[in-house]
Amino acid sequence: MAGVFKLNIVETVEELKRLLGQQKTVFGKERVQALYLLKLNKVKTIQELAQNLGRDRTTVQRWLRRYQTGGISQLLLSQQSWGRKSDLPQWAQQVLQKQLHEPEGFHSYGEIQDWLASTLEVEPRSGLERK
Repeated sequence: MAGVFKLNIVETVEELKRLLGQQKTVFGKERVQALYLLKLNKVKTIQELAQNLGRDRTTVQRWLRRYQTGGISQLLLSQQSWGRKSDLPQWAQQVLQKQLHEPEGFHSYGEIQDWLASTLEVEPRSGLERK
């Protein structure tokens, strides 16, 4: 039968249930839930599992491959974001974070840019227009 996937899940149903309750993020919950559903034989194919979780089939395949190669710890390992790195230095991000928690705050992105330029002498990256 096409789409049938055999995976040796070493954790017991009880362990998976406990792990599911311990997860604090959706990231971890949905991955443990995938194993839990497979262990209980609630789903028979990756496609069915993906539909059950509301995820794309290839995403679920990637999770299961990670589990297969490194176990539960590899599956729950949070990956580094590959997005663009911030042009704002770390120290400036920390100062800005404190300022954002102040009651007066900012009313626009332009105000933040002006504040960065005047207070911290940090200019926004050249691709962004200042308002």
